[in-house]
Amino acid sequence: MRLSGEFFRTEAGELRAPWRVLGFGLFLFAAMFVVAQIGATVSSILPLERYARLGRVSLDVTETAIAVVLATWIAGRAMHGEGHDVWQIVGLHREAWRPRVVLLGLAAGALVLAVPTLLLIPFGAMQFQPGRAVDSTLVIAWSGLALMLPAAIWEELLMRGYVFSVCRDGAGTVSAVVIMSLGFGLAHVANPDPSIIAIVAVSCAGVFLAIVRIVTGSLVAAIAAHLAFNLTQAVVLHAPVSGIALQTPRYRMVSLGPDWLTGGNWGPEGGVAVMASLTLASFLLYKSVRPPPPALTIKAVHDTPIQ
Repeated sequence: MRLSGEFFRTEAGELRAPWRVLGFGLFLFAAMFVVAQIGATVSSILPLERYARLGRVSLDVTETAIAVVLATWIAGRAMHGEGHDVWQIVGLHREAWRPRVVLLGLAAGALVLAVPTLLLIPFGAMQFQPGRAVDSTLVIAWSGLALMLPAAIWEELLMRGYVFSVCRDGAGTVSAVVIMSLGFGLAHVANPDPSIIAIVAVSCAGVFLAIVRIVTGSLVAAIAAHLAFNLTQAVVLHAPVSGIALQTPRYRMVSLGPDWLTGGNWGPEGGVAVMASLTLASFLLYKSVRPPPPALTIKAVHDTPIQ
């Protein structure tokens, strides 16, 4: 009986990391089902899909974001009790929203993509060409934001949120970064025409976003970096994002060099140039930004319950 208890719980009485991850997965499945049912019910009463099309909002992506937020809150409360701040565990507490931290994330995400991509232009590997679009530049920019903001929220919550904190608490920071970044890369295999280099590059992006999360102590900063990275690629440079191309008003960025360098039809993020930029940025961030005290591990949060 004692052996069975140790299999499920630590000496401190906490659920072991694998069971927390499994619990989160079950809560996520349930939350996605509930949110989908609510969405279907609302759609039967109101013309929700028509409103979403008019507003250029993706209902599927938005529902997923809502479900992941809900699952995170439920999992934190169910497995850690009401005396502990769920949002502190995942890096969404009050301090995580500081303007300086959010701006750091936005700047890092934009520059790590824009700088290496623009540097390829003088070497003839990338080029701006005339582009055409049905919608206006403003409408397309809003469409990109409406799609990429909820996507950044749910992807970061899933990959650098509760499960990341559990892995960090149970296996250490390095293991958590490696495991979740590989998962982040492999999750993009379903995108159009992925190459091995593109998946490795996305995994490097996962490492970069994890470093942003760690050195700032803020998942908000990681979400901001993720969003800025994608918006710079799609809305500023008018290039594909993970193999998915939006409309390109006035101009578009095209690859003239080898796909392994530029990313080709996958977009700049799938090439070695941006991969090298992500690696360098991760190193510089980790070395130059002083990490906060280890208060975002679940153990540390448990040691300082809410008063």
